[in-house]
Amino acid sequence: MFAILFTESRLSKIKEDIQLKYTRQFSLITIVNKEPVYQEFKKNLDTQVNVDYELIKIDNSDNQFNSARAAYNDAAKKASGEYLVFLHPDIRFLDENALSDILNEIKKLPNLGVAGIAGSPQKLVNNDRQILTTIVQGTDKESVGTLISKTEKVQTLDECFFVVKHEWLDKHPFTECKGWHFYAVEQSLIALLDHKDNYVVPARVWHTSAGASEDYRYVLIGRQMVKRYGEYFPSINTTVRKWDTKGIKANINSSLYLVKRVITTYLRK
Repeated sequence: MFAILFTESRLSKIKEDIQLKYTRQFSLITIVNKEPVYQEFKKNLDTQVNVDYELIKIDNSDNQFNSARAAYNDAAKKASGEYLVFLHPDIRFLDENALSDILNEIKKLPNLGVAGIAGSPQKLVNNDRQILTTIVQGTDKESVGTLISKTEKVQTLDECFFVVKHEWLDKHPFTECKGWHFYAVEQSLIALLDHKDNYVVPARVWHTSAGASEDYRYVLIGRQMVKRYGEYFPSINTTVRKWDTKGIKANINSSLYLVKRVITTYLRK
């Protein structure tokens, strides 16, 4: 009986400490390059109900940061939320309860590493790219990937919207990797190596961009991820592509992909 009371007392003390440390449940953090996009985002966010949050705007209009990771680490130091929600300003919530439903589901998840609204599983169908999500995307609000009806475990999360516990990120901050890609993917891999679980939850969300923004820099960072984490995973599965990590074939495939993206990038100029 004494042991039970002690355990309950200890749990109560932990909860009190968390409440004292974090004054909000959620810190929403977004990087802003274009003010009009942010204002539209904020207008939509203001429609959301039943969420205790603060909004942290990272102004990058003059390229103040050289990477999303550096920007997010800086914002996390200022955040007062128990959970940190990193999201793009081109996200729109489709009804007033959309955000609260996402976050309430994430709060219930056991052994949380990284959670989000789009991700790629550990085991792929037909060994090819797979996206698990319920979001719609682009100007025509098209469905993308494999529709889910419940929360699913995944290997990695998409960068458009992902959530971690503040306490966990304090121990595992974003790395020093430069650039604007793979930051959610990398945190997902770090979480798995920390024996945590990653999840995709159903969401009523519109990602207004088309999502096809990867240029050759995306491939360069992808190759860094393979070099850094390839020994731990047979493949790194993302919402953009599957990255094989073993053997000569993996290196050849990523090299060809890099050449293709370099050509495509410069043809657009």
